[in-house]
Amino acid sequence: MTSNPYALRGAPGCLVAAALVLATVSARAQPAPPPGEPDDDVELTVPATPASTATPPSSAAPPPSAAPPSSAPPPTPASATPPASAAPPASAPAPDPSSAPAPAGALATTSTAGAPATPSTADARSPAGRVGLPTTTAPAARSDAPPSLVAEGSNYVRPIRRGLAWWGFVQAQYQRNDLSEDQLAPGGEPLNQDEFSLRRARLRIDHGWENAAATLEMDASTLGGVRIGPRRAEASLLYRGAEDDTITPRLVLTAGITDLPFGAEIGESQRDRVFMERSIGSTALFPSEADIGVKLWGAYRFLNYAVAVVNGQPLFDAAFPRDPVAAKDIVGRVGARAPVDPSLVVEGGVSFWNGTGFSPGRDATKASVTWIDDNNNGFAEPHELQGVTGSAAVPSQTFRRWALGLDLGASKRTALGVSRLSGEVAVASNLDRALLVSDPILSGADVRQLVLSVAAVQQITDYGLVGFRAAYYDPNSDVFEQRAGVFHIKDESFWVLSPTLGLTLSHGRLVAQYDVVADQLARDDRGVPTNAKNNQLTLRLQVDL
Repeated sequence: MTSNPYALRGAPGCLVAAALVLATVSARAQPAPPPGEPDDDVELTVPATPASTATPPSSAAPPPSAAPPSSAPPPTPASATPPASAAPPASAPAPDPSSAPAPAGALATTSTAGAPATPSTADARSPAGRVGLPTTTAPAARSDAPPSLVAEGSNYVRPIRRGLAWWGFVQAQYQRNDLSEDQLAPGGEPLNQDEFSLRRARLRIDHGWENAAATLEMDASTLGGVRIGPRRAEASLLYRGAEDDTITPRLVLTAGITDLPFGAEIGESQRDRVFMERSIGSTALFPSEADIGVKLWGAYRFLNYAVAVVNGQPLFDAAFPRDPVAAKDIVGRVGARAPVDPSLVVEGGVSFWNGTGFSPGRDATKASVTWIDDNNNGFAEPHELQGVTGSAAVPSQTFRRWALGLDLGASKRTALGVSRLSGEVAVASNLDRALLVSDPILSGADVRQLVLSVAAVQQITDYGLVGFRAAYYDPNSDVFEQRAGVFHIKDESFWVLSPTLGLTLSHGRLVAQYDVVADQLARDDRGVPTNAKNNQLTLRLQVDL
């Protein structure tokens, strides 16, 4: 009997076709899973906040057991409170977000941890919910300060929320400086300082879990050229204790690019800062707010703390240079925040820095001959030739640098808005790394620095603010100069007075600041130091993403 090869080859194809038909029919006939039972093949979206800690909608009334926060007005009678499901009438004005009551159980922890829960306006402005990401609020806001003054909160008191969130902001500005010239400096650098620039463009992603968190923040700027690089990159392990994710964890171990814990200005969010930049002394000692290292921080009741071990090399041209010193710098701060009464909050802290600086030394040079054409005849004559002796190499050396700081602040809510007064003082040695860079190996003596700063800000309803800051910085308290054969104490100090006026909206802010700078950088006709004309006007428009 002769077999048919085509029949044998077609049998597997028929079987496969029959199997596909049966699978399709059975899939159509299979009933859908019950509403309460998820399908194994369906991707589930895990909510950012557990149901036990979820914040009720802003339109819902608080449970009877919830008490209003310290900044909220006295509660209305129970008979006047609408049910939770009832929406306010169309003609009724929108409730004040800053006085919205806190969720049940949040008030007791808020008054002791130093970082109250975010007001209901933070949920409304959260970008995560608008793009379908798990809804979570931006990093901490204090309920006793409106978003126009504080939106993100201090880096020392910062809750770590569960779930995924992203946010950012853009700061575009125009500045005009009295030192501006339409010329080029030696080397080709423009001397013009009257220009438009992108000061900051930030995009940040946060993801928090029960015992871990990660943060990535990128920054772009056009100051000194286009620069794009990481502003913050943190990997954290944390212990929350009995607190929920609206409270700063008790213990956090963070590694990566993180903020330095020194003083109040560095801990202030650059998005929320009323003034254009940090004070002149803070910028001289700490050219950038961040460094690479490991940090242990947290808060318990009214206390907060942070201690970090870092390289000690500030950010330069959107990159961190390699650390030339094996020894690392230690920096830390211990602070407290206590409500004196329902409308007044006082806070402060002490900071320290102890580290090792680096003097790069000098390369060896060879002996050489130079020609100075005294008579401009273009011919080298014997008396115009001079010999230059070579020098041996100078090895690199290290030196000690340190700083101590104290900061105090108070915020009070009034009928006009929030009033805030703050001050900071720091003494340092060999720590100037930006303005008049300290190198005691080169100068032959240690250099002392003194930093003072006092600021006042007044919110005017929800749409305006005025501020004034006086900053003093002495980069070298022990320098002398000789004039006409007589030694004089050389004054290298700076005074900067900065009045500020701003218009604030829910997602934007327009601020103008005029810096009056008093220094001794210029010379008069007699060669005596005098004030240089280098005042500056800055107009900045900021919009939050």
